Amino acid sequence: MDVQTAFLTMLILLIIGEVISTATKAFVPSMFISAVLFVLGFWAYFPKDILQVGGIAANLPTFLVMMMVVHLGTMLDIKELIEQWKTVVITLAGMLGILVVILTLGTVVLDKTTAAIAAPPLTGGFVAAMMMQSVAPTEQLAILAMAVYVLQGFIGYPLTSICLKAEGRKLLKDYRSGNFTVAKAAAQSNTAAADDTSAFIFPQIPAKYKSDFTYLFTMVILTVMSGYLDTLSHGYISKFVWALILGVFGTAFGFIEKNTLVRSRSMGFIYTVIMMFVFSQLNTVTPDTLVQLLKDFAVLIVLATIGIAVFSIPVGKLLGMSLPMSFALGLGSLAGGFPASYTLSVEAAKVLSSSEEEYQVLEEHMLPKTLVAGFVSATSGSVFV
Repeated sequence: MDVQTAFLTMLILLIIGEVISTATKAFVPSMFISAVLFVLGFWAYFPKDILQVGGIAANLPTFLVMMMVVHLGTMLDIKELIEQWKTVVITLAGMLGILVVILTLGTVVLDKTTAAIAAPPLTGGFVAAMMMQSVAPTEQLAILAMAVYVLQGFIGYPLTSICLKAEGRKLLKDYRSGNFTVAKAAAQSNTAAADDTSAFIFPQIPAKYKSDFTYLFTMVILTVMSGYLDTLSHGYISKFVWALILGVFGTAFGFIEKNTLVRSRSMGFIYTVIMMFVFSQLNTVTPDTLVQLLKDFAVLIVLATIGIAVFSIPVGKLLGMSLPMSFALGLGSLAGGFPASYTLSVEAAKVLSSSEEEYQVLEEHMLPKTLVAGFVSATSGSVFV
């Protein structure tokens, strides 16, 4: 293969995954389809180093992932987390349930290293999966780290959908009987106000000088700083964690703008390269490896689901949330955060509502909670884990 053919081949497999995921309303995760196609490609005719053949240097994806984590940090709204504190607590309880069960029963059923490698991806994060992939002691465990993330949607999506629909039916019953009004629903949805610049301590770049280059400049500065802080902390605090922290506080203090990768028009290309890197790591998968991975995953996903239920549902009840909503928020980890959190909430609202007003009531009740749960677990919490 030449450079352009290798890059095009990988891109086509990513597109096929997206198309099938869209056609099935995200029931079949795009990452699963793309992963299967890459594995089959490596078994058939792909060169093992297709990523490098496609012009992507081996050390570039790690740098791009650090930029992506900074970007995720810029999207984390501290005020919204405070307003949705009950959602945050329930989501953290679900994550704790995963860790407790996987790192206790999981070490007995499987082994300590397998449990440790699998636990962070099970808390919902793609970045967490990549982090564990980079430190896995064997190739099989490196593949397991990403396989857990790729496959968990098959359990997380339908379970979350069932819970959200159960919550929606209960809410509609109250709404139709007059016990839940649009005003009450709107009160629960604290729409983010315009950006508050009062806490900014950095001078702002004049609008006429803002460009793709300046947006990337602020992001790369924070990315470089996170690498230095990783060195200064002797690796005890990961550069990815530093990247997330710098993204959050850099935005709060006005050094970097929210959603920077999108503003710089770089998001699509960077995400594409990262996805190509992830799937290129499957070049060592054999049929025997695949069978073992599926066995390990089956054990891990059952234990993780039990852990979420045992921890998130009681905490949710204590905080006044229903059983279905509490479980749905805990399952935000297995659903992988955004965009699944958005898709599942909107789909449940559309399916259950019989009018635009009912749809708005359901969406305003469920969507803010599921989005925050996704940010807490997949976007940030899993990185710390």
